[in-house]
Amino acid sequence: MNVSLKCISLILIASNVSACSATDDFPQDARFHPWRIGVVIPWVYVSGVTQAYGINEKKDWTSLMLPYGQMLSDSRRNINYIREDLQRQDYDGYGIALGHSDFTPNQIGFGYKTLPDELYLYWNSSFTNRHYATVVKVTPQIKAAMKKPYPHPSWRFEGQNCYQTTFKFGLLPDGRAKLWLEGCNIYTYVGVFAPARSELRSPNWTKETSSAYHAAKQEGLTIEPIPWEKVDKVWYNEKRDKMQTLEEALK
Repeated sequence: MNVSLKCISLILIASNVSACSATDDFPQDARFHPWRIGVVIPWVYVSGVTQAYGINEKKDWTSLMLPYGQMLSDSRRNINYIREDLQRQDYDGYGIALGHSDFTPNQIGFGYKTLPDELYLYWNSSFTNRHYATVVKVTPQIKAAMKKPYPHPSWRFEGQNCYQTTFKFGLLPDGRAKLWLEGCNIYTYVGVFAPARSELRSPNWTKETSSAYHAAKQEGLTIEPIPWEKVDKVWYNEKRDKMQTLEEALK
């Protein structure tokens, strides 16, 4: 084994040992899983994630997610896949469709159950041809909501608890990102975050070659100017899932 592989192995082993520490601040419940960072986008406004991770300042660790796909979009598939999953044939391709077309990698290794203090998401937009960095402070209120137990929605785990241990980002075409907590068939809306950094992605970009314009052409959609009354709409399976605010979750 070469030196670099040995270093990586030692880092993963150290991370996994720390992740299992009984002194960490999380519910001592087997149903409380290591946290994850997921992403969902409007079908037509294609975006891609390059890196996502969380840090904990007190315990001095950084935990990366497993690699994301190159591009996050169902633009190469029929939009009816999303409509069927949402049980909404009127989904127009503009809004964020939670629960479908989303990517939620696990942490590298066994993963931490102790919650991070900050989240970092690096992503790009084929619509604006810009690379963005989104930074979120994980407040005590957010952590309290994630540690709140709910009755498990699956009959297989009847009588057991369920927790919202997924950070789910919704990427908007102007570089902003919405954030929900996900789990237990519940979405808890946290807020919207402006990009901490924005820079040009490729000098050779053209509208005609972008994935967003290809998706728009496929369904005959107009994406410029951005129809915000449609893009700001959040779609989810209302027969299966519940939507709530952070304030409601903390009651």
